[in-house]
Amino acid sequence: MARLRSAIALLLFHSGRMADRISRTTWYLAAGTRRLAEMRADHRRAWDAYYERHSVHESGLLSWEEDCVGRFATPGARVLVVGCGSGRDLMALVERGCEVTGMDPSGTGLEVADRLLRARGVSATLIEGFFEDTPIAQPFDVVIFSYYCYAAIPMRSRRIAALKKAAALVDAGGHVIVSHAEGIPRPHPILVRVGQIAGVLARSDWRLEAGDFVSDNRERAASFSFSHAFEAGELEREAADADLQSVFRRVADDRTVVAVFARP
Repeated sequence: MARLRSAIALLLFHSGRMADRISRTTWYLAAGTRRLAEMRADHRRAWDAYYERHSVHESGLLSWEEDCVGRFATPGARVLVVGCGSGRDLMALVERGCEVTGMDPSGTGLEVADRLLRARGVSATLIEGFFEDTPIAQPFDVVIFSYYCYAAIPMRSRRIAALKKAAALVDAGGHVIVSHAEGIPRPHPILVRVGQIAGVLARSDWRLEAGDFVSDNRERAASFSFSHAFEAGELEREAADADLQSVFRRVADDRTVVAVFARP
């Protein structure tokens, strides 16, 4: 009887693993067929839902953020926070005396940020939209891609374009700050390849690339999250292609890579 139970458990275990592989493959196939606008709508809905569930975010800056802000966003600096969400880092910068603009595609997150700002009697400019294609007029001393949000931009060419836009927004001597997670195992190349093939067949307007993660948002309709896992030096290569040079880099205790760039 013990052998039978063991055999059944082993069979179910491997069946579960196979089902998981099939599930992940279908995610990549489905995501590959979608339009970029649909993937961005998924992103916005997912974060709106998150901020509806978590209406207060006052945790402040992480230790590596404190260090970076202390070095590059001194009091009085004009700072743009891309992906400011509900205002965690935005609030800290305002309270340090910076002139802050926050941008995020989640209107719900910005509503939370606005409430927190008003509750503390301070102010910041809030802009709803994706950084890549939302007009921004004023110059800044620092542009910060908030905690890992740079990795949520699909396609290398679009990330480089975002860095070029950021570089154009900073005055001479200004800085662009980007962070991402170090050493995340990348998805199997076969998953990416099947997503690419699906995109070609569906004539989608974007393509999955090596290192791209896709996951199910668990909504009733098809909805996917996207993030990119960077290889060592990949961010720096993208920055170089955006005509930016690295001026600071560190790996924090939580394995976050924070990189600071400037125009030559």
